[in-house]
Amino acid sequence: MRKIALTFIFVCCSLALTTHAQIVRQIKPVDWKEVKKVADNDPQRIRDLVARLSADKIDTTMTWNERVLAYYGQSYLTPNTEMTDCIDQDNLMREGKYEECLAKAKETLKKNPVSLKSLSNAAFAITRMLKDSTHHYDVSKEEGQIYFNRMSRIFNTIASTGAGTEKLPFAVTAVSDEYLFMRYYLNIWEIERQSFTGKYDVFELKETSQYYTDKKMYFDISRIMEIERSMFE
Repeated sequence: MRKIALTFIFVCCSLALTTHAQIVRQIKPVDWKEVKKVADNDPQRIRDLVARLSADKIDTTMTWNERVLAYYGQSYLTPNTEMTDCIDQDNLMREGKYEECLAKAKETLKKNPVSLKSLSNAAFAITRMLKDSTHHYDVSKEEGQIYFNRMSRIFNTIASTGAGTEKLPFAVTAVSDEYLFMRYYLNIWEIERQSFTGKYDVFELKETSQYYTDKKMYFDISRIMEIERSMFE
């Protein structure tokens, strides 16, 4: 799984993976109060920005602030409503039902076009379908590339919010985003242990990479905690 996944990532997203570590970008931690304020008072603004962020072709006019508002603001419009859908997608993927997994991922992306987990499942489902010589699926490499391009934009957006340190953690809105970001953006797979400290999810790493050299990585999971509390309430 790791070898196949990494091969596809490096082929389809090599530009993002080889350039993001070379670009000195100003870090902009998420202003959660401001994001929530916009979500409450002007949700259409977020929807419009999400449409631009998730377009087939990259919108080069989007600022980093707009990308952050789009991606993190979406979590207030669809607060984890796709959790069950993503679990179903994972199960279908494990069962080798790639066509059904892709269909399920597309349904979820209609609700949340920037669901990183659904984008990942859609892209990898297409990869497996293209490798299957026993069936003729109605998919193309170009379609898979579209999903990976969206993933790349979201990875870059997450990267813009921090540096992985306690003072400047990366912000996420779903637990699965942490693992996707570490594996497919930073090329880090081996984890020693995981712990929670206040609003942070802390990973002690067994390995580092050319994209991330520290032995610890911090994620701001305050939004995840809010979503979980609201579910129980």
